[in-house]
Amino acid sequence: MEPGERWSMRVDDGVLVVEFPHGTGISPAAGEALLDRWRNLIADRDVDAVVIAVRTSRPCSDAGRRVLRESAQIAVARGIDRFAVVGERSKRRYLQRTIAIEDIAVEAFNDPATAIRWAQSSPDSPTSLRSSP
Repeated sequence: MEPGERWSMRVDDGVLVVEFPHGTGISPAAGEALLDRWRNLIADRDVDAVVIAVRTSRPCSDAGRRVLRESAQIAVARGIDRFAVVGERSKRRYLQRTIAIEDIAVEAFNDPATAIRWAQSSPDSPTSLRSSP
């Protein structure tokens, strides 16, 4: 995590995991820092899927929406087509709608561990890990 930023980002066994803890907000400057880190991580590593875990109940800012859409587009341009979103039901639905791009799979989960297991599994494996929408 960079100084002054509340989000964290790491690559875990081929999965880019991005976490936004309680109280996280995305300002335009924080959004640019997040996109820079995102680009660097997926450019330097073999990433097959993305997990976005949002634990904050704060509404998403315009900067946050822009960052979510742009980060998904960057990932798709690099061949990543599997996204898992984690959060409360309303957040999961919001994230799914915001990052929805044609020809990608976006699945919703209740907890990060299950989402990461799904993201690390083969795209053709059974979807029994999915949680209810």
